[in-house]
Amino acid sequence: MVRVLDAATQGAVRNRSAIVPRDFVLFTLTAGETVTRYGFTNVGEDVAVNVVTNGAGTVENYTFYGDNAPIQAIDAIPLKVGLEVDTIQVRLNPIHPIVKLLARADETALRVARVQIFRGYLDPDSMLLVANPRSRFVGQVNTAPETVAGPGGESIRTINVRSHTQEMTRTNSAKKSDETYRLRSGDRFGQYAGTAGNWELWWGEVKGTT
Repeated sequence: MVRVLDAATQGAVRNRSAIVPRDFVLFTLTAGETVTRYGFTNVGEDVAVNVVTNGAGTVENYTFYGDNAPIQAIDAIPLKVGLEVDTIQVRLNPIHPIVKLLARADETALRVARVQIFRGYLDPDSMLLVANPRSRFVGQVNTAPETVAGPGGESIRTINVRSHTQEMTRTNSAKKSDETYRLRSGDRFGQYAGTAGNWELWWGEVKGTT
C-alpha cells in the first residue's frame, strides 16, 4: 500500500540534515459505553494536535501530554506490506501523572486498548509542525507491565503493542463445532469434528493384523 504524504511532510522527510521527527501515541480505552483517551508525545510540552487518523485523510483533534517526558522510548516501527503481526514496545514514565491515570484504568479495558502512533515533523527553525502528524502504526495493547530498574534507577512502564493485523489470525472454533451446526435445523455436518483428526485411515488396502 502506498502511503500518500502531503508536500510539507515529504519535504521534511527528504531534508535529512534538518529533519526533526516527533511521535504522538494515543491509547483508546473502552469500558461499556465509556471511551477514554490518553495521548502522549515527545514534543516536550502538552499540545492539542490535529492528526490524520487513516489513509482516507480523516483529521481529528486530540490532546497529547508531553511535559515532563512521559515517553521514554518507542521501538522502531517497521513499514512494510503484508499480514505479519508486529510487536513493538512503548516505554512510558510511570511517575508521570497522566501515565498513572492510564495505569489505574480499568484492567480489562487496558488489556484490549487500541493504540495508534502518529509521526509528525517539526520545522527546525520554528520548531512547529510542518503538517498534521499521520498515522504510522495501529494496534492493540498486549501487555503493560511495570519494570523497576536497579537501585537509583528509574522505573519504566513498558507497554507491548501488537499490530492490528493480529485480528486476521484470530479464529472462532464455535463456528465449526457440532453444537453450532445443529442449530441449523439439526445439521450434523460437524458431528465428528472433535474426533476425526484422531482417526487412523487405511487408503486402498486392508489394515493388517498386529
